[in-house]
Amino acid sequence: MNPRTPDFDELVGRDVSGEERDRLRTAHDLLLRAGAPPELSPELEPVPWPDEALAPIGLQRRRPERRRSWLVVASAAAAIALVAYVIGHGVGSNSTSFEVLATKHMHGTALAPRATGTIEVGQRGTDGNWPMLVDVVNLPPAPDGGYYQLWLSKNQKPVSLCGSFNTRRGFETQVRLSAAYSFKGVNGWIVMREIPGVRRQLVMTS
Repeated sequence: MNPRTPDFDELVGRDVSGEERDRLRTAHDLLLRAGAPPELSPELEPVPWPDEALAPIGLQRRRPERRRSWLVVASAAAAIALVAYVIGHGVGSNSTSFEVLATKHMHGTALAPRATGTIEVGQRGTDGNWPMLVDVVNLPPAPDGGYYQLWLSKNQKPVSLCGSFNTRRGFETQVRLSAAYSFKGVNGWIVMREIPGVRRQLVMTS
């Protein structure tokens, strides 16, 4: 019995629409025109994957099949296309990662006694900026249209601004900032609360 040609709607589903659906439809039609891939030669089939290469990703060796179903091949191609779609459209700014070189812990002042946080600093980039991931917990939202600013500091006095952020009550806040300055001449980090018409307030320090 010949394998059934896969239906495009079954592979992709109804959730993808517009230009992305047209792109996947084009890829699907090209796969159908290309036909099923040739079988592996007998010389290549017995070549095993070493266990140590498969173990880290939780896979186990299995005996290779001589004949691959066209349905399997087309389904895999559609799955790859959908994965590429999700990666391309569903990943936000937090997708950028970096190797952490140093971690600094922070704690709240009397104005935010329950607040805690960490600052992870990565390798300085070719643009001269130091990437940072700031994680803050239990820092209440700034009232009256206010916001928070992270500063490099000296003796708990602001020296160089690294960026601003807001928080939501009951939620952990993660924000990516960067420092475009040298760390010379500073000895800590502070978070200042900025409220229009109110004097700047120190709410967190390292």
